[in-house]
Amino acid sequence: MQLPPIHPAIVHFPIALIVVAFFADLFGRKSARPSVRNFGFGCLVLALGIGVVTLIAGYIDMVRLPDASPAHDYVHLHMYSGLILAVVLIALTFWRWRIFKSPTQHVRGSYFGLGVLLLAITLFQGWYGGEMVFSQGIGVAATDQGIEKADKAQHRLAAVSKLLTGREFEQRMGAPGGSQTGSQNSEKRP
Repeated sequence: MQLPPIHPAIVHFPIALIVVAFFADLFGRKSARPSVRNFGFGCLVLALGIGVVTLIAGYIDMVRLPDASPAHDYVHLHMYSGLILAVVLIALTFWRWRIFKSPTQHVRGSYFGLGVLLLAITLFQGWYGGEMVFSQGIGVAATDQGIEKADKAQHRLAAVSKLLTGREFEQRMGAPGGSQTGSQNSEKRP
């Protein structure tokens, strides 16, 4: 028995927890309410714990791809940026733990600077993962249910990937609906 992909089912939790943790810390600092700051710290710890499970699930889903799949280029870039995200998350969580243990529990601007970086990497990682699924059909049987033509969406992801790595990525690997250019019937959709 082969399990379905697990990564897509749980990846939203650490994303949401990172966003909530950041804004809870920000609001906690502005309002000087320790309960809000503690809530933010708890969200960060949960994001780290669930994030580790998400990384493992993503790796398991990745190794199940066929060896010859051109999706590996995209998935490896997603994995490497996920590892960078994990390192920043670990650093921020450790820093936040030290703040939590201090008598004043004062969160400084430099902490928020790293928090903004974590938030940016998280949002990019979520966008990139979504693009892999919705423009390339990676990990799913693409169904041509998108709001734009497949070639346009696939070109966007390939362009961002080339910008980050300096090399070309294959496009049109998971051609939605079996078409290389997207839906021929998009005008008929309500």
